[in-house]
Amino acid sequence: MKAQLLILFLLSTQILAAQTFTEMTGTPFKGVSRGSIAFSDVNGDGHEDVLITGNSIVDVLELEVEPIAKLYTNDGSGNFTEMTDTPFEGVWVSSIAFSDVNGDSYEDVLITGENHGNERIAKLYTNDGSGNFTEMTDTPFEGVATSSIAFSDVNGDGYQDVLITGRNNVQDEIAKLYTNDGSGNFTEMTDTPFEGVRKGSIAFSDVNSDGFQDVLITGLNTVSEGIAKLYTNDGWGNFTEVTGAPFEGVKFSSIAFSDVDGNGHEDVLITGRNDEYVQISKLYTNGGARNFTRRTVTPFEGISSGSIAFSDINGDCYEDVLITGSVAKLYTNDGSGNFTEMTGMPFDRVWYSSIVFSDVNGDGHQDVLIAGERWDIHQRIAKLYINDGSFSTTAELNTACDLEFLPYPNPSTSSTLFIPYNAVEMGEATIKVYNLNGALLRQQSELIARGQQILPIDISSLNPGTYLIELQIGEERKTATFVVQ
Repeated sequence: MKAQLLILFLLSTQILAAQTFTEMTGTPFKGVSRGSIAFSDVNGDGHEDVLITGNSIVDVLELEVEPIAKLYTNDGSGNFTEMTDTPFEGVWVSSIAFSDVNGDSYEDVLITGENHGNERIAKLYTNDGSGNFTEMTDTPFEGVATSSIAFSDVNGDGYQDVLITGRNNVQDEIAKLYTNDGSGNFTEMTDTPFEGVRKGSIAFSDVNSDGFQDVLITGLNTVSEGIAKLYTNDGWGNFTEVTGAPFEGVKFSSIAFSDVDGNGHEDVLITGRNDEYVQISKLYTNGGARNFTRRTVTPFEGISSGSIAFSDINGDCYEDVLITGSVAKLYTNDGSGNFTEMTGMPFDRVWYSSIVFSDVNGDGHQDVLIAGERWDIHQRIAKLYINDGSFSTTAELNTACDLEFLPYPNPSTSSTLFIPYNAVEMGEATIKVYNLNGALLRQQSELIARGQQILPIDISSLNPGTYLIELQIGEERKTATFVVQ
């Protein structure tokens, strides 16, 4: 290991990831269309589990379909097992979101959509910490389909509030904000300025850097127009529409915020179909103080009824993006918001789709689950693709996140813990392991090159428990926690 690093040091070689994704076969996931996916560690074992909703075929010969809501637990190696006897009601044209709504540190879940009886629902389930969920009755949420959900602390009290859009059971488009008292009891906040939508998307982000969560809403309004409206938050949960925003109104839409150009402000990518029925994928960069400008030259193909997700897939600390719909294309980011299509990816083109990144096998690389209806043969799928973390190209590193690292496997049953990170400068890396009382238990140093590194540390002498690990290079240092089982 030291010899290899010394060679890299002498050559000043900078190696970055050109990621390869491989479909993981034999997964238990039911293929769905017009559904939603969300990852969360529901049973507290440190591994990301997944909940999938949507319309699934139950009889291939009869082409019989039904809405489902299935929870799968993860063993830490990316092997999933369906958790039976859950209380979740199957839904399609749905949305799901995890959040700790009652302050017990366990992720609860809100599910909206249309059930088997064609009723539109919005049901909240609380988690006991072992992945056992119980429906919370007498909630104020209005049942909706073709919906979108987003949690955020909008009024600064430390509790997760929720915004819900969609079409209700009397065929009205809604956009309703509910505040949380900290025990999971929600109250509708009236007199909000939000325009009701369906077939849209919502996302919170602090667009003007005042520390408060603002919100962007897209979708089809009550007069069948596509909208894209930005609302700023005063910190008390009072929102004001931003007039003159450059966003093009869309329906059948997806939106995602990410700081793609590294200026510290959240940019936004919007996809969907405009009122001229043209499919778009438009990137708007944020210069600060909510001043958005459309980036006119991008490689993105327009899509609708699709999904988009940002993630750093190649370990260079820049947010890349995957877009599905009539296409399934992965674009890598150079750190200035310039994207390049990564060819040769194995992803199926799917519409009415949902995509979510998560490190399902604990190797430090972002894998991806894609669900939806295949564009070519109208087959419903739910496919997991594993990111192998292979490296083959060179590029510049992002100095803003040089020492960000996530040790793996975590939790660990192994004798060795691995520390992946990006080093901007050559030098010596020092790793220290402490117990929760601050006592130093292990220390080692390595000579490192610039670029992406993976350092191992022996933890065979550690008893089961939680530990702190510190990585220091020069004057820079970062800490993380890990669990020994």
